[in-house]
Amino acid sequence: MLRKLFSRKPRLDAEDPAIRIAALAVLEDGDQATFARVFRDDADRDVRLKALERLDRPDIVFEGLGDDDVAAESLSRILSLIDDDTPETIRNHPAVQRAALTAAETVEAALAIAPGVTDSVVFAAALAENPRAQVRLAVADATWNPAALSEIEKTTRRRDKSLHRVARERLAALRAASHRRDEEDTQTESILAAAVALEGDDPHYEARRDAIEKDWTNHLVAMEETDQELARFGVVARDLNATRRRFPARRQPTHVPHPEVEIDFGALLTRAESLLAAGTGSLQPGADENVSVEDAKQSVDDLAAEWNAGADVKPPGEELSTRFRQVMASVAARTRDRERAQDLVPKARELLARDIPDPEHPRFDTFESGMHELRRQRDDVDRLLGRFAWPDDVPELEEIAALKQRQRDLATAAEQSETHADAMLDEMADRLAELRQSIEDGAVHDAVERERRLRDLLKGLPRAKAQPFNTDLAELSARVRELREWRTYAQGPQREALCQQVEELADNPLEPHEQMQAIKSLRDQWNQLGPADTRRDRDLRRRFDRAAERAFEPCRTYFKEQAERRAFNLEQRQAIVAALEGFLENNDWDHADWRGVERILRQARNEWRHYHPVDRKAGRQLTTRFEELAGAIHALLKEEWDRNIERKEEIVAEAIAIRDSGERVTDQAEAMKGLQRRWKTVGPLPRRADQRLWKQFREQCDLVFEARSVVLDRHSQRRQVVADADALITELERRLEIDPSLDRNMIADYERRLHELGTLPKAVERRADEALKDADRIVVARRAETARDD
Repeated sequence: MLRKLFSRKPRLDAEDPAIRIAALAVLEDGDQATFARVFRDDADRDVRLKALERLDRPDIVFEGLGDDDVAAESLSRILSLIDDDTPETIRNHPAVQRAALTAAETVEAALAIAPGVTDSVVFAAALAENPRAQVRLAVADATWNPAALSEIEKTTRRRDKSLHRVARERLAALRAASHRRDEEDTQTESILAAAVALEGDDPHYEARRDAIEKDWTNHLVAMEETDQELARFGVVARDLNATRRRFPARRQPTHVPHPEVEIDFGALLTRAESLLAAGTGSLQPGADENVSVEDAKQSVDDLAAEWNAGADVKPPGEELSTRFRQVMASVAARTRDRERAQDLVPKARELLARDIPDPEHPRFDTFESGMHELRRQRDDVDRLLGRFAWPDDVPELEEIAALKQRQRDLATAAEQSETHADAMLDEMADRLAELRQSIEDGAVHDAVERERRLRDLLKGLPRAKAQPFNTDLAELSARVRELREWRTYAQGPQREALCQQVEELADNPLEPHEQMQAIKSLRDQWNQLGPADTRRDRDLRRRFDRAAERAFEPCRTYFKEQAERRAFNLEQRQAIVAALEGFLENNDWDHADWRGVERILRQARNEWRHYHPVDRKAGRQLTTRFEELAGAIHALLKEEWDRNIERKEEIVAEAIAIRDSGERVTDQAEAMKGLQRRWKTVGPLPRRADQRLWKQFREQCDLVFEARSVVLDRHSQRRQVVADADALITELERRLEIDPSLDRNMIADYERRLHELGTLPKAVERRADEALKDADRIVVARRAETARDD
């Protein structure tokens, strides 16, 4: 009791930091100004950190970044407080950006943060420090800025192979595209020079011009593709329209009228061009097979025969003849392309139906066999693509595009497998060193296990790479056998002792949990002795197993009972869930007994906790359903709480208004009584809120009733004075009647006593004056009468 009387509330100005920390703990969350002041000014780091934990203003916490003493903690706190309302100056601070990217837990969050990190060095360092490989790779895949890629390549070298490879390959692609761009610029000038140098009177002008125009068209397409690739890296594209305008116009041919001939070679050329268009169209993806290959060949032969027959009569012009031969050669090439496609597409589909070999998959006996299958499939894809020899001016078939993608996938798989093989070699060297150390330490069990894992690992290596390790492993295996033989000799007594201990447990069991732990401990000790290599050790193992089984029987019975209890608890919880479902569905929530709802929810939670434990797997879904139902009921109850809080807040506001109204205290008291009656009619609300509002309401009531008590006490005192005055007056009047000895001194005494009572009501005061006057007159009369008698 004395300690309570003399104990003091902890103060923020105390010298002891522990007291200041305690003072912070009792502050409300709304005291942000106090937390900010302590965080800025307190001399003790622990006190500042405790204030930092309670701060929820990012601008104040941001100030701590400049203080080395609390910078790390301030940065962590800022990350927990940042939202859409946080100022840009804070969100874009390099330290905040780096920390946010480093701490990003999801790909979406990291991709949203990454564009804001403009400093390449900060970006690469933060990305490398993120512990989640999936996040790192996703951000790297979305990064095309050359400076950022260069920093990633430098930062992740020998630290993160996957991230380093992405940056390295992307930078290599940038360099290759830049080199192609330079070559294309040189080639542009070369083609333009060739087009300008072509003489108009050249007899082969048209053929050469066609070849140059074809090269120019393909060259422009290549330039556009290169610019598109470089655009991802932020490189400004070339003005291809300006480049196109530099190409000289084609010389218009001079038309020389020809004498009429029986064969219209122009019409035959038009038919040839139609055949070429049809052949090209037949190569388009999804084209209909309206004309067979054989029919197309026959049409070509018929047209060639018709041309030759006409040429025998009168040869056509050189230009027309050259054009016809070129078109017919193209038709023949398209026909061959179509014929090859019909032959190779089924083979491509069959090849694409195969899975990409994974050398690490269990279906391969050895890693080497998996690598062989991977190389074989790569060769098959390469050969098939070579056989297609698809023309550049025709869109690729779906199968060809898929083969090229498969080609890339196989190259990636081969690279990953080589990386895995290198990692296996490193692991093999490390495991050999560990085995050698285990042998040196005499750790037989570890040595045996390491030798077994080494042999399994060796099976997965390619034969050529595994050969150097075979000699070392053979030598170490011989030493492991020697250790095992010595262990068998030394461990016989230990195995015997363990058998005796487990038999003792079987004969004199402990409490079930202790019994189980004891059996487990003995089993662990047995396993640490390693495998049973001799007949005697195997006999002891069977003896140990039989005794352990017998010793575990009481535990089995106990755990069965526990399982039955968990099943019973599960049934009870199911009943609770069913009851809550019925209550939630059938209760009239518009006219609910909210106090009853509170009791039901509280009782449901208490019973839910009582029926514990249950099987985790079976109870997880039930628990989720219970929480959903309880949450739904609580949400309805909270709505009622909110309404009741609002009602009681209104009552408190009315009480304050009554208290400040200036009306008579008795009227205020009557009004307060009415509010108290209303208070009782309000439904339930949370205890903390109820206590807070009741404290406010009670404070107003107490003030009014205390004021009324003062008034009532004053009235009571006044009534007592009046009563005392009446008594004195009555006493004086009676003495006048019965006491002839009454004199003026006695009357003066009565007058003094009445005067001591203080101010009297007017009526009482008049009565007192009249009584005193009457008494004085009577006394004077009596004295005069007495004098006459004398």
